Amino acid sequence: MESSSLVHYVVIGEKGSKNIVYDYLSPARNKKDYSAYVNHAMSILRQSHESLSENQKSSNSFGSWYSLPLDNLTIIILTDTLMADENAMQMMKSMSGKIFSTFPDLPLNPSTQINRSEMENIVRSLSQTYGKTDDKIYRAKQTISTTTNVMRNNIGSMMENSSKLEDMESQSSDMRNAAHMFSKSGRLLEEKMKRRNRLLMLAVGVIALFFIILLIFYFF
Repeated sequence: MESSSLVHYVVIGEKGSKNIVYDYLSPARNKKDYSAYVNHAMSILRQSHESLSENQKSSNSFGSWYSLPLDNLTIIILTDTLMADENAMQMMKSMSGKIFSTFPDLPLNPSTQINRSEMENIVRSLSQTYGKTDDKIYRAKQTISTTTNVMRNNIGSMMENSSKLEDMESQSSDMRNAAHMFSKSGRLLEEKMKRRNRLLMLAVGVIALFFIILLIFYFF
């Protein structure tokens, strides 16, 4: 079924330019992403032949991008990340062979007129052949992927909660330290007041004794 194909988007474009000769969007894909697909495909087309040969696969949020340079053309496909690399590369090689046999002038002259319905038949057929999914395996992989994402989110939440707990423990420790310093300051102040009171009482006693001595000398 087309809807279960792992091939999302196919582009045949002129190498070294932004000229897209033909592109195909899987009916199962969201059309609102189409312009983003086109822009990324054009950025791949502008790359040099050497760069494409060394880096035939790249990835972004949409999936896995593969490219295969021909003469003056580059074949680009966007697939689900679950699609095997060897299937993607074999699909592009099969496509290049069909393009050479069906449109022999196109690889050398990208401006050659093509029959779009014939090209679509080629792309659809190869997408279904190399991008087909085993429903059980696909669902299992999706389940694993979903479970992995849930676990990753849970671990992230745990780490975030742990960080918050550490912050709370740090704040609690700071409050305990502040309380200890306040208590210590209170004790020091209390001792200081006691010393001042003792000195005051001593001073009063000395003054009283002085007056008593004066009274004794005065009357006797």
